Amino acid sequence: MINLSTASHRLLIFILIVLGFICLMMGNNLVSLTHPDEVFYAQTAREMIQHKTWMTPYLFDAPQFEKPIFCYWLLILGFKLFGATPFVARFWPALFGMGSVLVVYGFSWMMFKNKRLAFLSGLILCTSFIFLGMSRALLTDMVFSFWVITAVACFYWSYTSPRHKDLGIILFFICCAVGVLTKGILGILMPLTIVHFYLRYKKDLGFFNCRAALWGLFIFFGMAVPWHLLMYQLYGKPFIDEYWYNVHVRRIFEAEHRSSDTWYFYPGVMVAGMFPWAFFLLPALFAQKKAMEDKSHREKIFFLFFWVLGIFIPMQIAHSKLSSYILPVFPPLAVIIAYYLDRMIAQGKERSWRGLQGSGYTLAFALIGISIALIIFAKRNVQYVPEMFPVYLFSSLLVLCALIIAGSIFRKKITGMFVGIVGIIISVLITVSFVYNFAEPWVSCKQIAEVLNNIDQSDSTVLANKFFVRAVRFYTDRKVAVIDGAGKKFFSPHPLAFLSSDDLIKEFLQKQPVTYGIVRKATLKTLDRVVQEGHYRMTTITQVGDQYLVKIEHP
Repeated sequence: MINLSTASHRLLIFILIVLGFICLMMGNNLVSLTHPDEVFYAQTAREMIQHKTWMTPYLFDAPQFEKPIFCYWLLILGFKLFGATPFVARFWPALFGMGSVLVVYGFSWMMFKNKRLAFLSGLILCTSFIFLGMSRALLTDMVFSFWVITAVACFYWSYTSPRHKDLGIILFFICCAVGVLTKGILGILMPLTIVHFYLRYKKDLGFFNCRAALWGLFIFFGMAVPWHLLMYQLYGKPFIDEYWYNVHVRRIFEAEHRSSDTWYFYPGVMVAGMFPWAFFLLPALFAQKKAMEDKSHREKIFFLFFWVLGIFIPMQIAHSKLSSYILPVFPPLAVIIAYYLDRMIAQGKERSWRGLQGSGYTLAFALIGISIALIIFAKRNVQYVPEMFPVYLFSSLLVLCALIIAGSIFRKKITGMFVGIVGIIISVLITVSFVYNFAEPWVSCKQIAEVLNNIDQSDSTVLANKFFVRAVRFYTDRKVAVIDGAGKKFFSPHPLAFLSSDDLIKEFLQKQPVTYGIVRKATLKTLDRVVQEGHYRMTTITQVGDQYLVKIEHP
């Protein structure tokens, strides 16, 4: 068995890379790009290629400014070299997720000079549910989180290693600049908030009063500003309205998803996102009070808490809340849990197991409860579960992990407990390999779009629900129009026909002799009413998941 305290850095990093590949990247091609967000980024990159531009993001053949340019550059590069496949599209979030794990390992080692603690930090982050999910989704958040994490690590390096101060400060501003090009002003706001909290605590706000900071700012503006100036010169007010007001200002005061605009949303995300390690989070947080008695570790613990607060507070103030928005908060939580586990191990078997057995047994019982609940849910909702084998497989694997965890605690084998916890993630990945064919019709429009492409090669505009419209565009490469009886438009503007009333639908249908639509079941009632009033003929061609392909013809 490997001794984590004496193993070489190369070996520990190699293990994290292999584990990171298995958990965060392997099998990313099993499911097609999903709606509505993954296809948004992929289609933007593809249209940029079609319009032969590296600077202006396009969607629906019009400039769009919902996100800055950096991730589109990555996608364009991948698509040009290897094609617009799901694995290529998701390669970048997975790669930056693996990179984040390695940065956290290096940061933990730099902070505590403890290989076991550093390895546990990377292991916990790599096998947390939110990192598993965000690394396997084509979103900007994992790429953005990497730059925030690296910026914070560079600052800490510059602050704690005086001979590297200048280089650390310059790297800090470089990472912030790329963060801004990835997701806007948060790329500098998040790291500076963390740094400000810590420097105020240290009463050292003059830390950046040096020549390196001036050079860093010069490089920052030289990297982050030109693209923004170019877009303003080319598009003027539309760029300001969408990129600055809609994306940066409006989301502070108006919730894009009202159900998540609650005080408890982000605390809940932090607990759920750290699963299965979340069962050690609460005792780890309480243990920090005693840990601060160690003067050599007190300031380090404070830095980790300032990191958490520096992400949590700005995001909590904004009314638009999504779980991915606080992704950079999970590295310090992983380090805090790793610090707690390392101290438990270092204290000796009796004391450590008294501290760990409550959390470990609770996790084991929770896994058994989840297994039973899954089976009961599947049997009561057979319409959503066509095959019971994956349910039984996943439930059995969870029970096996629970037994490994409980047995290891009983025998006081901490390595076995870690194996059981990591096994939970492996169980998820194994189960996904059996259910992706079932999930595909419910999360992607690829299959139903292929049916449409086979039966109709015209350039007529396709009707689609708002939730499907980006995917329909991506998989058919045709013009689309949105049908939405509720009349709720996109949070960010799109240059599309938006049919929110019967009259608008009738007017649209008059413009082409045959109209195809990819819609949900509820929309079929609206279309059926309009068709009867206008004496059209509507045929439902096929159903794939919750998507219906319909054909509407003039009488």
